[in-house]
Amino acid sequence: MSSLKSEKSFALFVFSSILFFALFFLWITFHRGPLGNVRIERAVVCVDVDDSGVPYGVGGRFSFGIRQLCMVMDSTGGEEDDSVRLRWYYRGQLIHEEIQLLGDGRDESRMFYLLREDGAPLPLGAYEIQVDLNDRPIRRIPFAVVEGNGTAAKSQ
Repeated sequence: MSSLKSEKSFALFVFSSILFFALFFLWITFHRGPLGNVRIERAVVCVDVDDSGVPYGVGGRFSFGIRQLCMVMDSTGGEEDDSVRLRWYYRGQLIHEEIQLLGDGRDESRMFYLLREDGAPLPLGAYEIQVDLNDRPIRRIPFAVVEGNGTAAKSQ
């Protein structure tokens, strides 16, 4: 009697395990996940981009006197409701926020700019960009505007 009960328990355990792994495999295969199908391949801070969209003056330290900075982000995939949100921080305070829909799943580069409305140079200090994809933080990019020689040239 005990042997029959343990055989049934073992068979139930095996069946349950197979069912669990089959459902888990289906979920992994077909679930979009919280970030959707979109991927952020590259995100860099630079002085600007050339006519071909290639960033120049890429770095993490920029010389005082610079009037604008650009963040270039390459995305692949995506669907209509996928969005990216950029938050620019200066010394821990939010100074600019921008949201863009990623659209139809095309692979593309996007440029986001930080500049002052009066055209004055960006202030000295620590900055950070937080990139959120579908309202989930995926990347933080710290950089600074410093006295003297930064790693990137001043903008015109």
